Amino acid sequence: MAAAFAALNAILLTARAAAAASPVIVVLATATGTTLLACVALLCAPPVIDRPAPHRRMDGAIRALPKISWCLTVLVLMFVLLSPEPWAATAALPGYGATVAWVLSVQTAILVALGVVALMRRRGDRRPGEPLRGVGAPVIAAVATGLAVAFASDLVHQSADLLDRHASAAERLATSPPLTYTWAILGFFLAVVAALIVAGFTILASRRARNTEARAIVQRDFPNAPPDAAPRLDQVRTAIAKARFTERLEPLTLAYAVLFALGLATSTLGLLQLHPGEVLDRYTVIPVGLVTFLVTMGSYAVAALFLGLVIGGIFAYRTPEFRRYVGVLWDLGTFWPRAAHPFAPPCYAERAVPELSRRITYLVESGQAVLLTGHSHGSVLLAVTVLQLPGRISQRVALLTYGSPLRRLHTHLFPAYVDQAVLHEVGQRLDWRWVNLWRDTDPIGSWIFSPHRPGEQPTVAGPAGAVDRRLRDPSEVVVPPGDSVPPPVMGHGPDESDERFREAVRELTRRLRAHA
Repeated sequence: MAAAFAALNAILLTARAAAAASPVIVVLATATGTTLLACVALLCAPPVIDRPAPHRRMDGAIRALPKISWCLTVLVLMFVLLSPEPWAATAALPGYGATVAWVLSVQTAILVALGVVALMRRRGDRRPGEPLRGVGAPVIAAVATGLAVAFASDLVHQSADLLDRHASAAERLATSPPLTYTWAILGFFLAVVAALIVAGFTILASRRARNTEARAIVQRDFPNAPPDAAPRLDQVRTAIAKARFTERLEPLTLAYAVLFALGLATSTLGLLQLHPGEVLDRYTVIPVGLVTFLVTMGSYAVAALFLGLVIGGIFAYRTPEFRRYVGVLWDLGTFWPRAAHPFAPPCYAERAVPELSRRITYLVESGQAVLLTGHSHGSVLLAVTVLQLPGRISQRVALLTYGSPLRRLHTHLFPAYVDQAVLHEVGQRLDWRWVNLWRDTDPIGSWIFSPHRPGEQPTVAGPAGAVDRRLRDPSEVVVPPGDSVPPPVMGHGPDESDERFREAVRELTRRLRAHA
């Protein structure tokens, strides 16, 4: 917040200084520059901010920065409004185009540096089939920055069109937005189109392999299915094939981020005062008219995306099923500390994990054993809780997870926090009283240590190989006696009434009693 308002102050002061630099401008500019430098210094020193007990002076300085920046904004606005120097009404805001271009250039350079650092850090931890492992931070940063730039560019363009709707062509040209915004909209639109093409190609290219895998799984699960169960078998195959597409999302997401970063990089051409139509017409076969059409379509695409987000929010409020999918992303984001999402609600894990730990400790010290069960992101919350328990407490605790994204999502997106070593530590703290239930039809949850089926040897040695239990889904493809429909395909949904879930509960209960 402090950096955002300070940047606004810098743009306004630069525009006023173009007419005449006064002592007031110098003082305000110095204060604004000092605020920006303080923001940069604090952003580059996360260990200072993340200390369990930060120094009071440092904590006070961090809290004072936004207030100082807001006060400076009020002073700058008052100075700009009351300044007697006339504005050039027929020209663009002085220095604004160069400022925007330099800001986007710096953002692009930071994204490239972040990607290089992430690739260098994961060099010693490469794993086959995990192209996104260790590059989650630059991927998320590239997509987020690209969206932010696209929204800002379209807002400026749409506002300019609204304000200049009665102006002549010459007046529109004189007061048109900086070329950086035009490049940004064109780059965003081309990135989206290219990403959609890549997504379509990925879907088509992987369909045969996914269907083959699904067909083999169904054949192995239901070898004696009657002929009249063929439609039901097709539904199961489709569910498994769709769930397998999650693994293909990693290279698709990486390509999408790269395209977004390239689109952001093209916006820096605004520094050279090069118009997209002229450049593409000179060096390619794309005519100026088509480029103008693409920019217009890009502007409409950004507006449609914003409208889609608003409609999505309305649907999330009114539709429970859609709200569940939004909740998955919300839980994933707000699970991390506030520094990762400063404009979202506080991190619930900072409250939930200590409360769970205290409750578990109380129960164990009361002479009871504790069986923890967690579905989906709840399994992540429980794993973190187990890591916080004292050794004397965790010896009386068992863990049952199902639909868990610990390996499938968290070890890929956040390997610095969740990796195989951390997962093994969770099992060791529990003396491997841990059972993980997973289904092939689940697009989010999966196995954690070993993808073996019942009757097969685990792919990892030791007690970790006994953690994962694969559940056939659905339990049957024919109508059971006393019912009128076959069992549903559960996918990622919880099913505590399943007998296999109850059997896992009974097994962990016996192991807890035996350990006592």
